[in-house]
Amino acid sequence: MDTFQLPYKRAALACAITLCFNQQATAQQEESANFDIEEMHIIGLREERISKGAIGLNLSLFDTPQSVSVLDSAFIDGFALNDVNELLKLAAGVNVDEVETDRTYYNSRGFDIKSMQVDGRGLPFNWNVVGDLDTSIYDKVEVVRGANGLLTGTGNPSGTINYVRKRPTNNFQAEANVSVGSWSQRRVEADISTPFTTSGSWAGRVVIADLSTDTHLDNNSKQRRVFYGIVDGQIANNATLSAGISKQKARSEGVLWGALPLQYTNGEQAEYGVSESTTMNWTYWETDNTNLFVELQLELSDWQWTTTITHNEYEEPSELFYVNASPGLDAETGTGLYGWPGKYLSTVDQDMVDSTLSGSFGLGGRNHELVLGINLSKASNGYLDYIAPAEHPAWGALPAFPGWNGDEISRPEFGASTMASDFDIDTQRLYAASHWNLSDSIKLIAGANFIDATSEGYSFEERMDWNASETSPYLGLTYQVTEGVNLYASYSDIYEPQAELNEQLRNIGPAVGTSSEAGLKAELFERQLLTSISIFRAEQENYAESAGFDTDSGLSYSRGVEVNSQGFELEASGQVNQALQITASYTQLELETPEGEEVRTYVPRKTIKLSARYSPIEKLTLGTHMRWQNEIYTGDITQSSYALFSAYASYDLSEQVNISLHANNITDKKYLTSLYWEQSYYGAPRNIQLRAAYQF
Repeated sequence: MDTFQLPYKRAALACAITLCFNQQATAQQEESANFDIEEMHIIGLREERISKGAIGLNLSLFDTPQSVSVLDSAFIDGFALNDVNELLKLAAGVNVDEVETDRTYYNSRGFDIKSMQVDGRGLPFNWNVVGDLDTSIYDKVEVVRGANGLLTGTGNPSGTINYVRKRPTNNFQAEANVSVGSWSQRRVEADISTPFTTSGSWAGRVVIADLSTDTHLDNNSKQRRVFYGIVDGQIANNATLSAGISKQKARSEGVLWGALPLQYTNGEQAEYGVSESTTMNWTYWETDNTNLFVELQLELSDWQWTTTITHNEYEEPSELFYVNASPGLDAETGTGLYGWPGKYLSTVDQDMVDSTLSGSFGLGGRNHELVLGINLSKASNGYLDYIAPAEHPAWGALPAFPGWNGDEISRPEFGASTMASDFDIDTQRLYAASHWNLSDSIKLIAGANFIDATSEGYSFEERMDWNASETSPYLGLTYQVTEGVNLYASYSDIYEPQAELNEQLRNIGPAVGTSSEAGLKAELFERQLLTSISIFRAEQENYAESAGFDTDSGLSYSRGVEVNSQGFELEASGQVNQALQITASYTQLELETPEGEEVRTYVPRKTIKLSARYSPIEKLTLGTHMRWQNEIYTGDITQSSYALFSAYASYDLSEQVNISLHANNITDKKYLTSLYWEQSYYGAPRNIQLRAAYQF
């Protein structure tokens, strides 16, 4: 069973090795051997880093008073999920809205997931993902559903995604894999970890990945290169140091900015082939992300002080072509579309310091836990706009659609850049969380988070000057009914500073409200299978909801709405026996205004996700996954309910060599990827991938 723990502790294995060494030493070497014992005990061996959990305390999933799902490396490798979008599609209670080929929104419990973390450190104000984030550098991905204000600094009731990076291992290990698949997919990946010293006090790890592929969409292709390196070890008898860098450079060509027009002027819903696209072959969308981090950890008796410094540089150059379908596409002639070319360069430079002091203390004859933390961050945001000549045909009426081949409109000669946006966001947080053992069966979690966020600068001729601050409480309670069965409840205020703009292109302001959850967790099959049922409710005011597209600036804008979300979730995850592992979940929710009007109707109200991995014999593993959602709609545009099926077979040719065959969308289901907007495109049809891996 996964356990949320603090990052490091002395490895018991180191003590066992030291004891064995000492017993074998000769009497003549005893004094020298004693010195070696002391040195090895101080240095020890690193234990694999385990990330913090829902609120940063030393709690198992079973004892955490929130819904938490963990997608570990075995799950990721088994289903060959090499990008985060595909991975999160299989996460309980999470919906992935791929609104364009290179822009994605995640939502849970009816709201967009805006809280992201890396190794338990919050990244403020992430509200969409551009491109595909590669999974090769992550050991696991954790999804905490519901408000998580103590750890992320905000109380968004959707959830939090925590990406846990790979760490060096105590022993040498290396693996390389190669895969080929549909649409000329080619991918290579290598992962090498090695200790640098015989005692294991210092070690390093390097991961590289390279992907090149076309896609099922006409003229669309992707390239992605990833590098990750980390070194860690002990610098004193009570201090460890980690330092690392990750770089991902991704480029997509023939991209969708916006997507297919879905409604004819006569009101009927448009229908196309699954490969249809409105792109031009000169378009591209690129992301270049570099992350540097240093982490210092001090052991102070029963306390631990951890400080992480992170620097992130992000660049997003693009040349795009938007198709305006207003008032709509004529069903008979295919005319009525107008073009919008754009060239942009978005940049973000972010520095963050996160420092926590955590440990245990005695009170009333029982041990309790406490976490105190401070988080300081500054993000500098820039946005360059390059204008195409007004007389270029890209601005005018477009040829009849469908049937384009990508060369209907030539690339404009974009002019010099202008600084459209330049603003900084400074965020300061103070937070505290405590775990009280009130009795053998009753545990209380209490804490609070103070956040102060300030923005200065401008965006598209509008000032981006604002300040928001608030203190939010968190309460959680667990009651052990019997061994292996827990009842729980939790409550958190919602206070979410938002980066979205209103129709006047001014900051929309924070969303506020409350979030609560209650449920039962039970461990079955010798505590190897964790099952849970939870009910939840959230109320939000001024929640940013997509409201339109501003043709003068090329930006989307939002409106503030009041939304109530309530529902329940069922989940089971773990091992039924040594041969069978399962993950199953069912989510049902309602999203309404206080007056009872349905909102965010593009969010599925019911979803089912089932996955299983079965090993009938030692060398063979069979896996399958099913994902189902009910009907969704936006205005008069609908996507009927559908189910997608995937499967794989993996076989060990030897102790070092494994081959696997993966098939996705086995039934070749045709479906729209999202109705977040009134434009969309179709998901990938049936496709396969063949993968070979070698362990050194």
